[in-house]
Amino acid sequence: MPINGHELARMTDLTLIKQLATKADMEELIANAKKYDVWVAVGLKCYVPMLVEAFKGTNTMTITSCCSRQGSDELETKIAGAKRYIELGVGEIENYMNFSYFKSKMYDEVVKDIRAIRDVAGDMTYKVILETPQFTDEELKIACELCIDGGADYVKTGTGTLGATDVHTIEVISKALKGRAKIKASGGIRTLETVDAMLDLGVARFGIGMSSAVELFEAANRR
Repeated sequence: MPINGHELARMTDLTLIKQLATKADMEELIANAKKYDVWVAVGLKCYVPMLVEAFKGTNTMTITSCCSRQGSDELETKIAGAKRYIELGVGEIENYMNFSYFKSKMYDEVVKDIRAIRDVAGDMTYKVILETPQFTDEELKIACELCIDGGADYVKTGTGTLGATDVHTIEVISKALKGRAKIKASGGIRTLETVDAMLDLGVARFGIGMSSAVELFEAANRR
């Protein structure tokens, strides 16, 4: 049976991370997150304290990544970032894979990077971001193994900045993970048909931009 809007909202990280997003945009994010009772709301890092405060006493949390989108931050910088955002009150931590290390086949360094943030996160849900459009299918399989080795709870497909996540990518990841970690599909998800297909492949969470998410919640309630 297809999920309804609220069920989808409780699987969704409602996202607004445009570079030029304003404080007013963050306030709109908060309002929509509360209206639709989403699981997570993600805004720009400088507004993390505001978002944490806004969601106290609600069913929604805010989360962030410990590093830049390139994933190539020095490990100590990533560790410091994770500690800082946990201190501020985020509910989960995300880490961009060090893509330079990966493409250089420095796989031990990739795992070390992932594991270090796992250790900082403790029992907190921890997701590793792959930006899948930049990987071949074979590279995706290797990347999934490295995420498992590093202790990730979730493999997250991306942010949409390098391209949309498609159903084929989810199929490759699902087969590679074999249930050993969960999947967060994120980036360019704009139709219920895509959502339904990804759910059938085992996706546990979605990251969806605010405007698209609101449209999907409403559409799911109409069917």
